[in-house]
Amino acid sequence: MYKHHIKPFILLLTALSLSLVAAAQEMVTVKGIVYEKGAGSPVPGVVIFTGKPPRGVGASGGDGSFSITVPAGTEVTFQAMGFNPSVMKAKAGEVMRVYLVVKENKLTEQVVIGYQKKTKETVTGSTVVISGKDLQNVPVSNVLELLQGKVAGMNIQNNTGAPGYAGTIQMRGLSTLSISGSGDNSFLSPTSPLFVIDGVPVDPNSNYEYGFQQAGPGLNPLSLIPPEDIESVQVLKDAQATALYGSRGAYGVMLINTKRGKSKVPIVQYSGNFFLSLPPRLRNVLGGNAERQQRIWQVMTYTDSTNKARGDINATPFLADSLNPYYNNSTNWQGLFYKPTWNHTHNVSVSGGDDRFNYKANLGYYNEKGILKNTDFNRYTLSTNMQYRPTDRLRIFAAITTSLGQNSKGSGNGITQSDVGKAGKQSSLLPSPAFYSASASAVAALRNENINKTANIRTNLDIDYELIKGLHATSTFSFENTTGTEDNFIPAAIKGNSAEVKSFNDRNHTLYSRSGLSYFKSINGKHNLTFSTFNELYKIGYQATMLRQRGTPSDDIKGPIGSGGSFNAGGVLDNAKDFRSVSIAGAASYNYKQKYVIDLSFRRDGSSQAGKNTPYANNPSVGVRWNFNKEAFLENKTWLDYGSVRASWGRNVTPQGNIFDAYGTYTDRDGRRYNDKPVSGIDYDKLPNANLKPVSTTQLNGGLDLGLWKGKLTMEFDAYVKTVDNSVMEWRLPDVNGFKTVQTSEASLMNLGFEWNFTYRPIQQQNKWSWTIGFNGAVNRDYLTRLPYGAREYMKYDSTNRQSILYRVGRNAFTNVLLYTRDAYATPGSVQADPATGRPIMVASPDGKVFTYMEAGDPRWVDLDGNYIIGDADYIYAGNSQPLINGGLTSYLQYGQWTLNISAAYTAVRSILNNSAQARFASLSDPLGKDSKGPQAIVPLDKYDYWVKNGDRTRYPNPYDYERYGKIRPYRVDQTLFEEDGSYFKIQYITLMYNIPRDKTKRLGITSARTYVTVTNPFLFTRYSGPNPENVTGLGRDSDDGYPVRKTITLGMSVQF
Repeated sequence: MYKHHIKPFILLLTALSLSLVAAAQEMVTVKGIVYEKGAGSPVPGVVIFTGKPPRGVGASGGDGSFSITVPAGTEVTFQAMGFNPSVMKAKAGEVMRVYLVVKENKLTEQVVIGYQKKTKETVTGSTVVISGKDLQNVPVSNVLELLQGKVAGMNIQNNTGAPGYAGTIQMRGLSTLSISGSGDNSFLSPTSPLFVIDGVPVDPNSNYEYGFQQAGPGLNPLSLIPPEDIESVQVLKDAQATALYGSRGAYGVMLINTKRGKSKVPIVQYSGNFFLSLPPRLRNVLGGNAERQQRIWQVMTYTDSTNKARGDINATPFLADSLNPYYNNSTNWQGLFYKPTWNHTHNVSVSGGDDRFNYKANLGYYNEKGILKNTDFNRYTLSTNMQYRPTDRLRIFAAITTSLGQNSKGSGNGITQSDVGKAGKQSSLLPSPAFYSASASAVAALRNENINKTANIRTNLDIDYELIKGLHATSTFSFENTTGTEDNFIPAAIKGNSAEVKSFNDRNHTLYSRSGLSYFKSINGKHNLTFSTFNELYKIGYQATMLRQRGTPSDDIKGPIGSGGSFNAGGVLDNAKDFRSVSIAGAASYNYKQKYVIDLSFRRDGSSQAGKNTPYANNPSVGVRWNFNKEAFLENKTWLDYGSVRASWGRNVTPQGNIFDAYGTYTDRDGRRYNDKPVSGIDYDKLPNANLKPVSTTQLNGGLDLGLWKGKLTMEFDAYVKTVDNSVMEWRLPDVNGFKTVQTSEASLMNLGFEWNFTYRPIQQQNKWSWTIGFNGAVNRDYLTRLPYGAREYMKYDSTNRQSILYRVGRNAFTNVLLYTRDAYATPGSVQADPATGRPIMVASPDGKVFTYMEAGDPRWVDLDGNYIIGDADYIYAGNSQPLINGGLTSYLQYGQWTLNISAAYTAVRSILNNSAQARFASLSDPLGKDSKGPQAIVPLDKYDYWVKNGDRTRYPNPYDYERYGKIRPYRVDQTLFEEDGSYFKIQYITLMYNIPRDKTKRLGITSARTYVTVTNPFLFTRYSGPNPENVTGLGRDSDDGYPVRKTITLGMSVQF
């Protein structure tokens, strides 16, 4: 019996042993590397699973490499947070290349609202997240250049090419009616979004008075951040998303997060770019003898008497004395100032760590010489951060960022180059610049010494401690100190034989503290509640001083010895600031299964800027969201990835002006003295206004988010109403008042807008191909809804060039006031005549005392009042300097290791005053060069349709009749003849990138490497007759003094060790 049972048992053991041996023989060791699809960089910390249920068998290291032992043919799953899982079969002897694709479900993105992290599916406000990877491979001095066209509703105009400077930025239309300056130097008061860098707010809108749109010496805060160090940029657009940031979030909020360490194995990464900057196409001019003959022809043709014409020519040396070497030239003035430049940028980072402890250090250098001589920008940055979690309940984050920006802005500022603008228009007959040259402006542009430095250090400490499960206490402290200097030297030859030295210094320090509590509770996994509260303290101090010394001993000795004291001046400027604020805020959020969401928040700010009658500002908001894809009737719809409807309302209240606007100032009364002592008294230029109200910005927003067909198409729509109440305006007071002006807060405006954002993937990871197309845009209409003291309209006169601006209730906020030009009178018979007198229509002089009859070839201006005199009563209200439509287009095409990335931006329906074209025509009014500016360059008019002889039906009047020019001013700047459509579509950059396979770099110790070629601003499509419709001021003024936007060609590489 025993033997009968033992035999089958032995056979069973033998079979089992053989099967185990066979299985052991089929176990294989598989090695490989995990890469991010598209970027080509290794992905550390990828968890590797096999079997069902999944069983972890390994993870990728810091360089993305892994080694696992599994049965041959087993399906291996690679999974990492933020990526779609990838499944591959294990094969013996094969080195696996695993490519993980970033998850495209935007509802799972992590966003920050009011310093609290959320998933986007529980956010009720309007937000956009931009990956730092989208900001790489394009060398720029300011990251705002790369954000243009990336966010619907965020209008960025790169209106200057000056290195280190930023253009204009507006979130959802206008937020202010305040204008500074006059003429071509008129600009809107800055309303840039609040930048929050690693949790610390940085306001770029302050202290811009002496830098023309920039702070202090002219460097924008974002110019000091290297794009290579940016992990992500999050833009908060509506009031619900920004309300918890209080008054400074009224213009939107931009959260910038720098990179962190993510790998247990230290990673060293280097990025380098070498780029060529090219000036745009310069205008054509007549040179040398061609210019001389043109001038002589004009004088001989349009002077009443031949003898007088000959006499005028003989009395003009640069026309008559063609053999004199001083006048016998063909100088290319533009070529003297504009030139291509070679530039470079380098960035090295070291990072590592895990969830317990991670660190990152970044060292960057950026060098760019401007396409205008005597302009450049250098940036040096060193930053480090670390995060430590000694326990699961305590997190400590600390960061130190230091940066130094140094730039030279030549003879101008960040937007204009006045001396280059003047010198570039000089006659080609004059000799090239020298100290004996006729052109002092040219010498100023080339010999003026200007050095600006901005040094910044920012430290912040962030602590998060979980007191009990779900209850977190947080505390953030930051100190920032910024110093700016500007040293300027002007040689004696261009300053009345008296050299001048100027020195500007400013100091800005910010103390910031925020402490709060947050609590999260989930009931049965269905009802999720979040409560948070925090208090915030600010202290900002700013002071600027300026010294000027004239009459130094020589150009080589720049002081302070040897100069007369009567020519020197200095002291503290009038924009000193001692700002303090205290705030408390609270928020509550509830969602049911992430399906229905409601957010409530409230913040109260107290500020030293507020008037005594309005010391506090309240910022409430409410938002709701319905994720309808989670409803039972849609859960199994394969065509719907996600879908949600959002609605929100909120208000941001911002103190405006400063303490001096509210309480007034005392001055030294223009240096007056009594008993040989200085006399101080009330400043009667501005009436104090203790009732100055804070600006109230209210937004109502509705949105729709859709994801379709497994990520093939995503859509986002937003519609909003944005009202700005109590906007500040400077109001002129009657002459009977002792004061001249008052700052009043009784104006209001409204913006109505619609935004869209599409992402379409026509090819989704098919074989080696993938293609993603993005298209976004916004339509925004602004309306003026209220003016101070119940007025219906108010004119802001421009005494410089008479391009005044009208404020009229019911119209767009900024309306140009111009004469309406139909065309040119073709014949004498076509000139309008007064039927009562038979006399031709007349034009009045600026003072209204001299009248001149119109003739054939003169402009046909519309006589609105019907008195047959063209004067002040005939101006019309025309155009809008603010664009109606703006947006962007992106294309990301990948094949294997190759990637082609294209980014474009567009602006449509915007009025531009082409003062540059007006100056070209106006230069023909002085062929003899009698003007104080000297003889100006002559631009060919071939592309213009202008009047020459009787019968010509043209748009432009006769440009050559110089003797009549001073009487009728046919090419005056304040007419619709030079108001043009500023719409454009431009290609921002094209990048072709190649990811070098790791097997070709492994022996060099390189874990990933890529090289790329980038071209910026290669194409511009526009009907605008000027050089660039983007290269204009925020009020749509184009002038010859602007700093043109450059083109660049870049060769770059990035390697990781």
